[in-house]
Amino acid sequence: MTNNVLPKMGTDAWDSRADSEVNFWRNWVATKGGRWPEDFLHRTDRETPLIEAVDSQLEDMKLDPSTAAEILDIGSGPLSLLGYSSPNRAINLTLVDPLADAYNEILESNGIIDIPRPQKGYFETALGQLGENRFDVVWCRNALDHSIDPLLGLYNLIAMCRHGGRLILSFHPNEADGGNYGGLHQWNLNKQDDKIVLSQKGLKVDLTPLFSQQEILSVSQHNHTEQDKGDVTITLKKNCDPNLSQAMMWASAS
Repeated sequence: MTNNVLPKMGTDAWDSRADSEVNFWRNWVATKGGRWPEDFLHRTDRETPLIEAVDSQLEDMKLDPSTAAEILDIGSGPLSLLGYSSPNRAINLTLVDPLADAYNEILESNGIIDIPRPQKGYFETALGQLGENRFDVVWCRNALDHSIDPLLGLYNLIAMCRHGGRLILSFHPNEADGGNYGGLHQWNLNKQDDKIVLSQKGLKVDLTPLFSQQEILSVSQHNHTEQDKGDVTITLKKNCDPNLSQAMMWASAS
């Protein structure tokens, strides 16, 4: 299921909503992180070690230390938060973002060099662009719900991960509802009891069968209170190629 062509659905509308995202990052880079200076330093230091959430998964996979670990940060923004170095192995970090052209112009104009930069790509076409069964770790944080077709996007995330590799998906619940469908927030992701649900106004799809084809290592929700439903993080170990048709049949039968 390799696709190099964006779905017709909503591409013009998506592009028109992207200005607020670009403006946020333009200001963030120009002010060296603004209210988050530590985050800016973390992302712009080539010696920043891999974050524990990724490094621990690489250690658990027991990769050959003489071989570079292949990591994908998709929906990365202009700079990755994952870190760039490890004492245990070389790191090949690939950044992909639909707004990469704008982000690279921002980085260039602010003199930020010698840091991995994003290449332009979409969740919906990334599989055709990058290839299947390629990455040891696929990381996606607060970005899948910005996509045009999150269901296809999730399929591609799993497909790009190699067998035995890890997908780490993190999202804040119900961003579209909470933001009144402003900007790129056009889809909700949410953890409802033991299910992961994608919704948009009158549409609702249970994504759990697509996750359940793989080994679910953990599902966590941090800072969860009645007032603030914190980020949900799902970590998968890929055991097989994803089957979207089968997953949707299971979802409709449940």
